[in-house]
Amino acid sequence: MKVSWESSVAGPQHSVRLLRLHLAAFAAPLHAHDALELTWIERGAGLRFVGGDVAPFDDGDLVLLAPGLPHTWHTRGEPPEGVRATVLQLDLTAAAALLPEWRQQALPLLQRAGQGLRVRGALHARTSAALAALPHAPGLALLGGALALLGTLADAPDDALAPIDRSAPRVARPKATVQRRLDGLLAWVQANLGAPLSAQEAAAHLHVTPGAFARSFQRLVGKPFSAYVNDLRIGEACLLLRQTDRPVAEIALMSGFSTLSHFNAEFRRRTRVSPRQYRKGA
Repeated sequence: MKVSWESSVAGPQHSVRLLRLHLAAFAAPLHAHDALELTWIERGAGLRFVGGDVAPFDDGDLVLLAPGLPHTWHTRGEPPEGVRATVLQLDLTAAAALLPEWRQQALPLLQRAGQGLRVRGALHARTSAALAALPHAPGLALLGGALALLGTLADAPDDALAPIDRSAPRVARPKATVQRRLDGLLAWVQANLGAPLSAQEAAAHLHVTPGAFARSFQRLVGKPFSAYVNDLRIGEACLLLRQTDRPVAEIALMSGFSTLSHFNAEFRRRTRVSPRQYRKGA
């Protein structure tokens, strides 16, 4: 699993950056950075990766991410209409020690965002509207708007911000050697999702011992390799249930489960509903 470290805020002259993305698809590698990030998927559907969690996303997905939390959004192929997202990044590390308001109000939110927080309900409408109204050019207007938006999130009731992955790891800047050795594992897992996958095979793919691989993967992702693969398979199954009319048994096989009973058990454990109930409610 490669977790690349990105430089998030545009240079030392700025503490905030706003990105309005119009892309053919979402296909960035799993990555982390020093900034607090609020991502709003205006148009797009696929799988969202946050820490060790894998879940489907649709238009409107709105997530707050703490610094150092690995994340990405992936679409399947290139939708004809493309995808759109607005991303707000704030790096106030240096200022935090000088601002009591930040310590008292924003730091608790920042700690909760270490799990990834999905914005929902009435707060979603307020937050997306505020993001849409932010000025694109860097400066005091953008900084002031970003801080006001952060204050709105910090004051929100707990049930308006749903944790995504309670075991989510926070990663430090990876060493180049570690990053090179882990490069491509996520793509390899996704490409072979329909086949049996084991930690031993993954370790061999990276040319490391099974023990070293297990320790490294647990540290980076926050869960064992087998649990991550099962979560990825369930996420893929959720996407197929939403986007296709394929039979449940066929989706189970496509997602890498050898028996329907195992698929149903894992699906209910992960989503708390059966595949058919999930499809009806999607």
